[in-house]
Amino acid sequence: MFKDYDKYLSASLKVYLFVLVVIFILKIVGLDYFGLDETNIMLNKINIFFAKHKLTYVFYFINLSIYQYLMTSIICEDHSKNFKLYTICTLPFTGLVQYYKFIHINNPMVYILEFAYLFAICKFYNKKVKSKRIIGTIMITILLQFISNIVRGQNTIIYENDFIRNTILNIDYFIMLVIYYNISLKGGLICQDQVGSYSLKKINLKNLLKRLQENLHNFKKKPKVEKLTIVIYSILSLIWNVLTVVGVLLIAKLNRTFVECIFILTSFWLSKRIFGKAFHLSSMLQCFIISNLTYYALNRITTPLGISIIIPIMLGVGLSYVTSKLVKKQYKPLYKGMSKDTFEETITKVVDKGSIKYNICYDFYILGKSDLSSTFKYNYSIDGIRKIRNRVNDKIKRL
Repeated sequence: MFKDYDKYLSASLKVYLFVLVVIFILKIVGLDYFGLDETNIMLNKINIFFAKHKLTYVFYFINLSIYQYLMTSIICEDHSKNFKLYTICTLPFTGLVQYYKFIHINNPMVYILEFAYLFAICKFYNKKVKSKRIIGTIMITILLQFISNIVRGQNTIIYENDFIRNTILNIDYFIMLVIYYNISLKGGLICQDQVGSYSLKKINLKNLLKRLQENLHNFKKKPKVEKLTIVIYSILSLIWNVLTVVGVLLIAKLNRTFVECIFILTSFWLSKRIFGKAFHLSSMLQCFIISNLTYYALNRITTPLGISIIIPIMLGVGLSYVTSKLVKKQYKPLYKGMSKDTFEETITKVVDKGSIKYNICYDFYILGKSDLSSTFKYNYSIDGIRKIRNRVNDKIKRL
C-alpha cells in the first residue's frame, strides 16, 4: 500500500519549502507568529540532564556528524557502506571543526571553515563530483538555514550556543535533510520534470478548459428546474464544507492547537492534487464526524509550531496520502504524453515490466517512436504492433 512512500516524502518537502517561503514573507512585512518555544518542558529537562552530565558537546558533535553524512552523501550521490565507513574515518576532523566553531562562535570564519570542510571531504572521496554541485548544494542549505533563522525570530544566521534555541532551530532542518536523503535513495525528487513534461501540462490545461466549456454548455441545455437543483446543491455543499472546516478549527481552538491545525489543513489541501482524489464516505454526516475525529487526533499528536513547522505539515500531507490510498483507482488507457510514473503504474497492472508488450508500449507512449521503427526492433508487422497496444489498453479498461 505504501510502496511509493517517496511521493509522500517529496510532497512533504515541497509543501514545507512553500510554507517556509510564505512565512518568511509574512515575517518581512511584520507578522511574527512563529518564534521559538523556549519554555518547552521536555527540552528544558533534556538541557538540564545534558548540562549536569556534560553531554552537551557530545550532542552537538553527533548532530554535526549526522549533518555531515547526510549532506556529503546527497552531494556525492553515494549511500554505500564504503561511504559510511569514510564518514566514520573523518569524525576526528569533524570534532575539530565543531571545537573551532564553539571557540569562535561569532567569527565569520566558521562559515568559511565549514564550507571548505564539506567541500574538501566530498572532493577527497570522489574527485569526479563537480564543484558546482558541491557549492550549489551547500549554498542552498545555507540559504534555507538563513530563512529558517529569520522565520524563527533570529536576525542573523550566527551559530546559536544556547541548547534550547539550537535544538529547535535544527529540528526542521534535520528532518528536511533526512527526507531529502531518503528521496535521493530512490533517485531524487519527484519533481515536475518527472511527473509530467511541459507538453503534458499544456495538454492537461487544454483538457481542463475543454471540460469546463463542455460542462457549461451542458448546464445551459438543462431544464430550469434541474439548473436550480444543481445551483442549490452546490451552495449547500459549499456551506457544509465550510461548516466542517469551522468545526475542525473550533475543536482545535479549544485544544490550543488552532495555528497548528491551519498548517495541517493547508498541507492537506496543497497535497491533494499530488496524490489524486481523496477518499469520501457515503454521507456528509459521516464525513463531518470522521473529519473532526481525524483532525482532533492529529492536533493532539502534532508538535507546537514553536518546536517544529515541518511536523504539522507532514501530518497534513500524510492524511492526504493515506486517504488517496483508500480510493479505488480507475485506470485510464495509455496515451502519448503521459508521465513515466503513471505509465508504469498503469501498465504493470496487466503486463510484466520488461516484457515485449511493455517495451512496445513504452517506445510508443513514452519515447514517441513510430510503429515502423518498432517493427524492425521487435520483428512484428505494423498491424501486429498496433494489435499488441490495443490489447494492452483493452485489459486496462477492464480493470
